[in-house]
Amino acid sequence: MRVDAITRIAEVRRTLLRPARPAPAGIRVRVAVWLTVACSLVYVGQKVYMAARGEVGMPGHPAPAPVQAQFAHPGWAQAGNASLGLLAALVAWATTARWAARIPRWALLCALAPTVVLQSLGAAITIQRADLDLAHLGWGPVDEVVMGSVGIAAWIVVAVSYVLRSRPHAGVVAGAHP
Repeated sequence: MRVDAITRIAEVRRTLLRPARPAPAGIRVRVAVWLTVACSLVYVGQKVYMAARGEVGMPGHPAPAPVQAQFAHPGWAQAGNASLGLLAALVAWATTARWAARIPRWALLCALAPTVVLQSLGAAITIQRADLDLAHLGWGPVDEVVMGSVGIAAWIVVAVSYVLRSRPHAGVVAGAHP
């Protein structure tokens, strides 16, 4: 009985630590990954810019004065946000990169799930704050809505594709080209 338990524990351990080695990603998935990476790096640049200014918020949309007053060191807060943007870019890139094939599936899924949720929430906030006044419609609000929508769609494609391509015994998946 003890041998069966030890054998079962060893089997579970091997399963958990087994590299994902997902099926290769198709061109559509790679485009979605690079869109998410690019958007995340733009976010990092925006946060670095705001950190250099010593303000909280986004360029063109700084936080109100009462919110600014809550931060003794807004540059550090913005640097922390910039590092989260870098992590998001790495997580997206890891879903298709060869170097990430050694990462266990469960570990990348545990990083991918909250990243998709938080990035989608950030994009939804961007869409929500866009001032779509049809009488005075400019490119700024339209750009925010389009980029936010594309960002949400791209993150969903990245996540769903990785889940499907990394399944054990996934074989050939629709959209994955050998």
